[in-house]
Amino acid sequence: MTNTDGSRYENCLYRVEQLQKGEKKAAEASAMNMMQLMSAAGKAVFKQLQRRFPAPARIAVCCGEGNNGGDGYIVARLAQEAGYQVQVFALKPNAELSDPLESDAHRARSAWREQGGNEKALLDCAPDQFDLVVDALFGVGLNRALEGDPVTWVQHVNASSTPVISVDVPSGLNADNGHVPGAAVRAHLTVSLVALKRGLLTGKAQNHTGELVLEDLGIGETFKQQNDADWFRVDAGGLGNWLPARARCTHKGEQGHVLIVGGQPGMSGAVILAMKSALRAGAGKVSVACHPDVQAIVAAAQPEAMVHSIKDEDTLKPLLRDASAIALGPGLGQSRWSHDVFSQVMKADALKVIDADGLNLLASYPARSSKLLLTPHPGEAARLLQTTADEVEADRFLAVTQLREKYGAQVLLKGAGSLLVTDRGRCLIDRGSPAMASGGMGDLLTGLISGLLAQRMAPAQALIAGALWHAMAGEEAGKDGERGTLASDLLPYIRRLVNGYGRDDD
Repeated sequence: MTNTDGSRYENCLYRVEQLQKGEKKAAEASAMNMMQLMSAAGKAVFKQLQRRFPAPARIAVCCGEGNNGGDGYIVARLAQEAGYQVQVFALKPNAELSDPLESDAHRARSAWREQGGNEKALLDCAPDQFDLVVDALFGVGLNRALEGDPVTWVQHVNASSTPVISVDVPSGLNADNGHVPGAAVRAHLTVSLVALKRGLLTGKAQNHTGELVLEDLGIGETFKQQNDADWFRVDAGGLGNWLPARARCTHKGEQGHVLIVGGQPGMSGAVILAMKSALRAGAGKVSVACHPDVQAIVAAAQPEAMVHSIKDEDTLKPLLRDASAIALGPGLGQSRWSHDVFSQVMKADALKVIDADGLNLLASYPARSSKLLLTPHPGEAARLLQTTADEVEADRFLAVTQLREKYGAQVLLKGAGSLLVTDRGRCLIDRGSPAMASGGMGDLLTGLISGLLAQRMAPAQALIAGALWHAMAGEEAGKDGERGTLASDLLPYIRRLVNGYGRDDD
């Protein structure tokens, strides 16, 4: 994997199984036993709590029966010692501990009781009566929907305006894939312990984790040495000089030629956005191959682009031959014209970024090629895999891997916490803004990636950099308000990012 950035521990993402099997070994190699590790976890969560809520705040600590609950009891004890007003609510309140030493969680619970602490029933917790709720109910081992009292408790917590700190993972969330199978806590802060779990950063999980903080408990580097991460979080600093400064004597022919294919009647806006994005990405020349009925509309939108009316195979062939990179799909539609154009483009030898109706047609006419770059959202991914969008969202990591295997392509699965499987490895981009939930954003991304390809950026790099800079541009445009942001609002920021401005401001 490239330095995007796998060298930094906070960018290494792990599977739950790796944590379950590896944290004890890492602790032992760091001269710690598991009770010491649990104590370190409680202290780390309490440290984050103290930074945000000074004593004597009222704190409800909600504890389960496992190690996550044990962490919670340590937080409760530390908070009480520091002058906070603490009440513990337990899944099994005042349960008899036949042997307090039989587990680390029991030791932590016993220490809480020895300090004079008591426990109330989970459903006795009224979040609005507290300044903070600590969610220590279920940890990373949960892989099913919550049932019974925890469901009611989650509903009460989520309905309240009281902030929530979740220990390691918001209860109800699958930390391995980000799936939310039922009720799940909506935390304001999640303190991930030892290492980042990959599922906390993608899909619906982003509605639940809130601010995400990593506390490695002093064993992070040892854990990293003992366990290979197979997913990595991308940050702007890891892109280095993937798009270096231009030579003073360069000319447009050296900066590549993008051909954008699409633009059916009624869909000219999509191809226009892709066209403008490719130009702002720095492509030397941008051509558009569109339906004859929209040629005048597209040509009037950008005088710097060359816009061609595609009537038959003979008018498209020379354009395909001259292209450095092809963007296929914006506004393409699914008419007879669309099918014919798709078929011709797929025969071309150039690198192809496929999105929108290009992906829908690919689902009907599957092709496998290393020269394809696919950028589906979950619905398009579902059609490509002949499944449902819900199934894709239930395990985005599996879906993007299956797309790579089926089509032999480099793949970007879009959405909150976009996932990429490329020649440079597997990575995740958790940048972007809710402001980007408007039409045309995907067309903009297609143009940006194709513009980077045309400038001889390697396909994997173009996909990664394009996705990251697109997300960062969305963040900047969204600063004026999450509602009403248009895809075209991102264009000035895309230009700045491809020129190196703001790449390290993450």
